[in-house]
Amino acid sequence: MSLKHDDRLRALTHQDSDFWADVVDNVLIVAITDVRGVITYVNDRFCEISRYPREELLGATHRIVNSGYHDASFFRQMYRTIRGGEVWRGNICNRAKDGTLYWVATTIMPKHNSLGAVEGYVATRFEITELMNTRDRLKSLAATDPLTGLFNRGGFNNVLQTAVEDKSRNITRDIMLVMFDLDGFKQINDIHGHHAGDVVLKVISNRLLALVHPEDAVCRLGGDEFALILNHTLHKYPLNLMLEKLLAELEAPIEVGNTMVNVSGSIGVSPIASQESAESLQKNADIALYAAKRAGGHQARMFDMTLHQHALERAQILNDAREGVQKDQFELYYQPIMNFSTGKCDQIEALLRWHHPQRGLLAAESFRDVFLDAALAQVMSPRLVKSFQNDMRMWNTSLDAYPNLTINLSRLDLLNIGFQNDLEAEIKRQGGKASDYVLEVSENVLAGRRSDRVLQRLQELTEIGFQLTLDDFGLATLPIAVLRTIPFTQAKISRRLVKDIETSQQARGVVAHLIGLAHAFGLSVTVSGVETKGQLEMLREIGADRIQGFYISPPISAANLVLAEHIIAPDHTEITLQAS
Repeated sequence: MSLKHDDRLRALTHQDSDFWADVVDNVLIVAITDVRGVITYVNDRFCEISRYPREELLGATHRIVNSGYHDASFFRQMYRTIRGGEVWRGNICNRAKDGTLYWVATTIMPKHNSLGAVEGYVATRFEITELMNTRDRLKSLAATDPLTGLFNRGGFNNVLQTAVEDKSRNITRDIMLVMFDLDGFKQINDIHGHHAGDVVLKVISNRLLALVHPEDAVCRLGGDEFALILNHTLHKYPLNLMLEKLLAELEAPIEVGNTMVNVSGSIGVSPIASQESAESLQKNADIALYAAKRAGGHQARMFDMTLHQHALERAQILNDAREGVQKDQFELYYQPIMNFSTGKCDQIEALLRWHHPQRGLLAAESFRDVFLDAALAQVMSPRLVKSFQNDMRMWNTSLDAYPNLTINLSRLDLLNIGFQNDLEAEIKRQGGKASDYVLEVSENVLAGRRSDRVLQRLQELTEIGFQLTLDDFGLATLPIAVLRTIPFTQAKISRRLVKDIETSQQARGVVAHLIGLAHAFGLSVTVSGVETKGQLEMLREIGADRIQGFYISPPISAANLVLAEHIIAPDHTEITLQAS
């Protein structure tokens, strides 16, 4: 024994030794084992916390209180330390005889014989159950969404990383990352208030918990965005059936107060692969989710290399577009719109064209993702206004009058007050008035996020004097009440609904119904995508007010519009351009 220990013990009487033994027994949980780990001594505190009587503990090993919380590597490291003659310290979760778990801060000291060999071990412990439970509660709070009780984004990141590691240990295991958001949730918040939105989120969360296996992760990433990490659930339901059930749960009506509301979901799915990072898996699921939305929503899409290629192409288009804006590769073309009642073109629609250095002249449909990029739209908007300015100056100089100009507005345009203010200012500088301009807004724009601000801005634009056209009329699920709320003057029916009217009675019936509905709300109707004389005659017969399409004229540049005081239709009919 060292001199340091000798000095301390030499000062103790036998009575002092009994006192310190009592201190140890009242404060510490003590167990002594032989070199094989068999328990040879336990104090009363050990019996008290373990709920085992002394006679059951003596002769047993510490496996009797093993909770299963720690894996084998934990104990291998511990035994490696103490068998090497070193002191081991750590926190251990044990299981009492009645099944309850308790935590102890543990110090295990090897006991050496006179030759210096380890002949046994002395373990002293403090109970720290409440401390560890508090730690777990705080950890849980940090990883849990307080509204729904689901994992939050931090918790999601942790469980996703664990899923990747599980996959690397067992590559045959099927694990799927499912990400989705709630279509229609924004409107519920806007119409019924945020309390209603909270009710919807809680109901959806409870449905998810009931659908998914308890050992799989259900996460709310923020707002109306959710994620699932599926493994055990797939043992019960094949993935396709699981996704069908998920869509059905999302679309089932939800009771909020005295009313019923509905949402739906767009779902992206990515298989979890061991060679993928958690970050790349999220990107893959996001790509699939974006594809589901572009396909119309209310569906699930699985990530694959085709979607990956589309994402790369989209990224390349956006990169090319940023360069194209700087190099003035974008130009406005104009397509005449013929009025049936006068036989003249009293409107022209401004259409963006891109002089792509490799792909040639591109129509807007070829680069529609450009209009969804907020940063790119912010850079492009001032240049489009400048193009309008230049074209209007040319027309004012060269033409006595020109037809009403129709301009498409995206959601980003409507939320960009600067774009609208610049356009209005230029109209005034040119001596024009807002009523000479028709602003086109698609149903999808009105049904999207931040629709409250969009609707408010449309009201303001009509008060200034602009005419409004509801574009893509009949393609989206827009509430009819919007036609009463916003003072539209016109509706435009998409080419997608017109292309089959010569061969399909059903297609003719749908278009005729939409024309009748628009007229009932006092709107004039333009039909786009007219390419044949037969389509023209049918649309005249069922009551369309205007038509637009290649049969009348393709889009032409502003300079060519100055030269074309009239348009020659394919049947050689002369259609005059005129101001209304």
